[in-house]
Amino acid sequence: MKASVAIVVCLIVMSSTCSGAELLATPVPPAAPDGIVQFSHSWSPLPLLPRRFQNHCGFFHGTYVCANHCGPNYQIYYCSDQSFGCCQIGQGYCNDGYVQCAPHYFPFN
Repeated sequence: MKASVAIVVCLIVMSSTCSGAELLATPVPPAAPDGIVQFSHSWSPLPLLPRRFQNHCGFFHGTYVCANHCGPNYQIYYCSDQSFGCCQIGQGYCNDGYVQCAPHYFPFN
């Protein structure tokens, strides 16, 4: 009798811990129809990242970025249909409609 009660209690504890496990996962924000916000340390705002570049996306130090085949520690930056490219995460910005990478400084337009 004690064994059956112990098994029931054990199952209840195990099921309650399993049901809360999905709350620990960080939900990925759904992509907006127009695009998603691009991350940069620059003070200049960037246009939304179009859907065609939203590949290999995920969180990097709490920031949602997309790599789009750029490689590890790189992010795709989009300024216009004619200007887009890869820079290290947070290091890209748009300058007169063209993507530029600056590892040590940023223009504060």
